Amino acid sequence: MPREESDVAAFEQFYAATAPSIRAYLLRHCGDRSSIDDLFQTTYSKFLGSRMAKTPHAVEAKAYLYRIASNVIADHGRALQRAARFEASVAEPTVRTPSTTALESLELREALANLSTREQQLLWLIYAEGFSHKEVARIMELSQASVRVLAFRARKKLERILTPSETTDS
Repeated sequence: MPREESDVAAFEQFYAATAPSIRAYLLRHCGDRSSIDDLFQTTYSKFLGSRMAKTPHAVEAKAYLYRIASNVIADHGRALQRAARFEASVAEPTVRTPSTTALESLELREALANLSTREQQLLWLIYAEGFSHKEVARIMELSQASVRVLAFRARKKLERILTPSETTDS
């Protein structure tokens, strides 16, 4: 058999052996059952784009496939959270006046401008994008412990900037 045909045959065997367990894993760990087929296809598409697809019979390939599935579930969960936040912000009746909202937005932007670029990135990735500390560590090439400490310090710094200092008029 030529190399390409043997690769296809090896992948077909790998798929037959792993597809039921991957589908069950996705069903067990994903809150959105209507998206399982899409998540399943995304998992195998990402796998096929990886170097592990060249050796699908290896034990490491199955573990890698599960890691992809876990990441796909996490990505999907973050996408659902972003969509929910967006819908909530659109559906929320506006209680504040536009000038107050603009003022608060301006204050936040000014406060963020007082943070270092790294502090801004950390806070954005964690709070706006919903990444875990482990994921942020990978993205920013830091240790997970460093991300925790730096994020804590950045939050405290932002809090100090946004909290008006108590002055006494004696």
